[in-house]
Amino acid sequence: MKIMAYQEALKYSPKKGDASLKCLPDFNPSVDPRRPLVLPTEDVSACSGATGLRKDLLASGDQELLFSEGADGPRIESAFILKLKDKLDSGEILLGDEDEDSDDDDIDALSLYVWRSDWHQSHMAVISSEKFDSLLKMCPHFYGCKSHMAAFVLIREVLDTAGVPCQRYMVVALGAGRSCCSKWLCYNGTMVHDCHAIIIARRALKRFLYKQLLLFFDADPGAKDYCVFESSADTNQLQLKPKTSLHLYTNQCPEGALKNIDFKGPVNDIWSAVKLQYHAKDLLVPVADLDPSVWGATVCCMSGSDKLCRWTVTGVQGALLSHYIQPLYISSMVQGGQQLLNEEVSDITNMRLGDGWEDILPPSYQKHNILVLCGHYVGPVMTSPGRHDELSVNWCFGDKAVEVLDCGKGYVIDGSPTVSGPGFSSRLCKRALYSYFLKVARLGGPSYLSDLPTYQSVKVEATVYQTVKDLVKQRFLSNHAGPWNSKKLVDCFSA
Repeated sequence: MKIMAYQEALKYSPKKGDASLKCLPDFNPSVDPRRPLVLPTEDVSACSGATGLRKDLLASGDQELLFSEGADGPRIESAFILKLKDKLDSGEILLGDEDEDSDDDDIDALSLYVWRSDWHQSHMAVISSEKFDSLLKMCPHFYGCKSHMAAFVLIREVLDTAGVPCQRYMVVALGAGRSCCSKWLCYNGTMVHDCHAIIIARRALKRFLYKQLLLFFDADPGAKDYCVFESSADTNQLQLKPKTSLHLYTNQCPEGALKNIDFKGPVNDIWSAVKLQYHAKDLLVPVADLDPSVWGATVCCMSGSDKLCRWTVTGVQGALLSHYIQPLYISSMVQGGQQLLNEEVSDITNMRLGDGWEDILPPSYQKHNILVLCGHYVGPVMTSPGRHDELSVNWCFGDKAVEVLDCGKGYVIDGSPTVSGPGFSSRLCKRALYSYFLKVARLGGPSYLSDLPTYQSVKVEATVYQTVKDLVKQRFLSNHAGPWNSKKLVDCFSA
């Protein structure tokens, strides 16, 4: 069988409710399949700010940093990498607390230095902005959604044609939005509850990961060359290929963090004032102030900053993907235009769970601090109240077009460039992601996973992940942050 394209698009079929593969038309078979691609970037709209930012990068006063845009897209040029290596070897660059920022033995000092550089922070903003703008060219009336945008980027260190290392960036998932669903609870898995940018981008990332698993388990062994995963010698779970890391760009402060910027207090009590917060009825309230009747009947979502904190331990992959892949941690998060809040957001994300308990985590799991950086804001200069405040946009690598949701309803709008699910359900809803999981389970086994009766039963079966999640919940309780409640009834639907 002919080797599949580097990326396959999952389509959520309204007839079968299942995932199917569809080959992208723009795949270039001449590109080395073992090197992650950086797609050529498009021109940026005037409101995004990325055009000027790219010119600033090109005109940077740091003559040691070389920026190139070849056939394989923008990257840090090898000459820059070599000069960094020389500085590291000579001791001219001291990384200080590198062990506190990353526990991944596969991420070396050079990568950490690159991620701390102004170039990385600016480039994350540029490629996220350009990807958003290129996707919205055919539907510019949704550009206002860019005011609250987030993107996940895979970075991989590879060798160029001269055998010199360079870092290549690839935007793999994108989300935009600024609110949650305000409806009654939905029990069939078709409603998207949380439409904030980081949360939508993470759900789009999970969809991308399912596409990669379908490549890995394809009948043609050559398809694995196009996959970001490889087998692990230590566990049955797959791992990212060497020198590959996950990064996040957001042009807004994570929801919830702004309400905690005054948490500083006595050393022993420093985290007792930081409470878990829920989005409920268009308000962000501490869990202790949430009316039980509201919690039990309506959509309530944890804040973005609380979820980021949990992901430093559980990873972003969630329960279902944990059946197949090792925990996937965010290495760095670039915040657009949030310089004054940078340190506070870092502390709220990385320090709330405390220290000294990580040794009880099971193998493959760790406390993985996110390197929080201040970058450039890219988005509309001014946003006036309008329809875009109620909309959410999503995309992942391989999709032909964005999908647009009504945040208040949790369903795809009439007029979205993509409408693929039954009853206008999103390709990111729980039922859609469950259908992708079942397709992977039928290809990769074990067979009992596809025989489990409900979405909830598959989640529960990921026992190690659930143990880690429970440990995180206990840490929040120990620090008086409040309970992290789960609504198991909304997950008791079948395929």
